[in-house]
Amino acid sequence: MDAALSHLKKLSTVKAGKNIKFLTPAVYSGGWCPMRVACNLAEDTMGVSSLMVCMPECATHSRGSTSNPEGPNGELRWLYVLDANEVIFGCRKGVCEALREMDAAGAKAILMIATCVTDLIGEDFEGIIAEMQPQLKARLSYVTMGQFKNFSSGIGTWKTGEAFERFMEPREVKKGTCNVLFLEPWRAKTAPVELPLIVHALEKRGIPVRHLTAGATLNDYMNAPDAELNLVVSSYTQPLAKRMEEQFGMPYAGLHMAYSVADIDAEYARIEEILGIDLKEEFAPWRKKAIELEEKAKTVLKGLRYASLTEVDMPVPLALYLASFGCEAMLIHLADIHPEDIQCAKKLKALGFDPPVCRIMHHDHDIEIIRSLAPDFCLGYIKNPVEGFRVAENMNDFFGITGYERTVGILQRIFNVLETGKNGERLDIYGSAPI
Repeated sequence: MDAALSHLKKLSTVKAGKNIKFLTPAVYSGGWCPMRVACNLAEDTMGVSSLMVCMPECATHSRGSTSNPEGPNGELRWLYVLDANEVIFGCRKGVCEALREMDAAGAKAILMIATCVTDLIGEDFEGIIAEMQPQLKARLSYVTMGQFKNFSSGIGTWKTGEAFERFMEPREVKKGTCNVLFLEPWRAKTAPVELPLIVHALEKRGIPVRHLTAGATLNDYMNAPDAELNLVVSSYTQPLAKRMEEQFGMPYAGLHMAYSVADIDAEYARIEEILGIDLKEEFAPWRKKAIELEEKAKTVLKGLRYASLTEVDMPVPLALYLASFGCEAMLIHLADIHPEDIQCAKKLKALGFDPPVCRIMHHDHDIEIIRSLAPDFCLGYIKNPVEGFRVAENMNDFFGITGYERTVGILQRIFNVLETGKNGERLDIYGSAPI
């Protein structure tokens, strides 16, 4: 390993975010607080109230993004601020009383958001739910958002999504129906949710698709177990899909993990079998183009080395896919590690690749270290263009996009950068497949 990277851990040894080190020393206050993401997701879900259990600093911070104590449909946005006695002896009694008051005020579902101090003192929210749920009409769930355990907004997103499973209730399964699961941290309420072509293909065939995305409602989540299949199109919803599989026996298609044509074929075949439909001709032009680009990748990418910078969606599964062409990730930025990353890391090591991982935070300084490694190209964000330094930027364009169209977009972007030094035009997945 290069001397500049000697302090970093290899991907195969990283099991939690605390194992990921900064690329270079920097004075840094920490990543985006995951507590704020939990507040935003609760606020965006009509019918869900929230009770944040916190210290005064967190209460002030949360009001910067969730300023109103009530939502537009009567949802409650309550804060429970610990006093000095509760910091030492716990806050169970006071929280239970607050839940009773929220229930009496008409809350339908309450997400308790635990912050740093409640994590540090080990407050037992599972115990609180076990005690209080039989007494209340409101559905209860909780999520622990102590930033010292949860470095990034991303991990706050998937933990909050997973917590929504507690709002669900058993339902009779309706044949030929599915949910699409897609959450994103910091999505603006006015921004459209762009979903992959598979969703539109299902709807065109008369398959009812419930969107468990930004703007979904409590009723959407409560009724979600009536679907026959979950489509996972973002890594932040994989834990939710697994919880639903465990609790309700609902299978899921992990489309977000399928990059190769062979893997996409397998996931689509599974969808066809479960839903009783035929997708054979729906994506034929995109599939043909993806096969063509994969054949090109076998020669163009073989032996090349790249660095994965910030703002790359699912960098570890992507590294595994590129490794199948003999393309080596020499360094990967990870804000945090997702459960499926660990499985991908094992497969990547079996192929003979085990890159060091880091957090890139001091961009101007860090990019000089990366340049000294002389990668053939990079993926992700670069603050200022550097002459002769080839970077495929805007890789988050593919977040939430799956299937052959994503594979075509990613490979084309890499080839464009290798050949011209530029990204090329953004791929229009809703247009025809590129020739």
